[in-house]
Amino acid sequence: MNIKRILSVALCFLLLLSFGLGSYAETHRDSSFVSLRNTTQEEPSLLCQVPTEEQAGEYLKKIGLYKGYEDGSLGLDRNITRAEFATLAVRIEGMEDVQEKHRGETIFKDMAASHWASGYVNIAVSKDLIKGFEDKTFRPEEEITYVQALAVVIRILGYEKDVVGEWPDNYIEKGMDLGLDRYIGLSADDVINRGEIAVLIYNALEITIQ
Repeated sequence: MNIKRILSVALCFLLLLSFGLGSYAETHRDSSFVSLRNTTQEEPSLLCQVPTEEQAGEYLKKIGLYKGYEDGSLGLDRNITRAEFATLAVRIEGMEDVQEKHRGETIFKDMAASHWASGYVNIAVSKDLIKGFEDKTFRPEEEITYVQALAVVIRILGYEKDVVGEWPDNYIEKGMDLGLDRYIGLSADDVINRGEIAVLIYNALEITIQ
């Protein structure tokens, strides 16, 4: 596993739990966030051949990538909104520090310039990590679906160029081709929770970043 893969995937795992308390607040920050840029991390061996959500979450916690809530739980049954997932994507890209500069008016008619995630969404959209809808909305408070999360992971891994066909089947098929769908069992429009996202990202460990 090269350094780029370690950094990208490790940050993704860690940041899945960064939307704990006060996720909608403008002061959206998480004390569990630990930068891995200056950390040496040995490549973990994948010990769970068929990971459940708990196994995937605990495995990531074991190797120091998951940080739980104050009550000690990993919150695997909680869902993530589209605004939160856009924030996740921006943090994976290492652009957390510049999101304030991008705060303000967005291209979406349903997202005010004052929204806590406007900077994150502006960056994520400009980098083509997450997209809006044909009616010019972003639906920031809507819970993210399996295919939407899958599409972001595929883009993070660098396989967007290989996606052909029509939404959502094109991303579902590419996810199956890459093996990202293993042990998940969701339909395209099903809402995905953090435990299922943990399994999705766990699957990504075995995929070479393009």
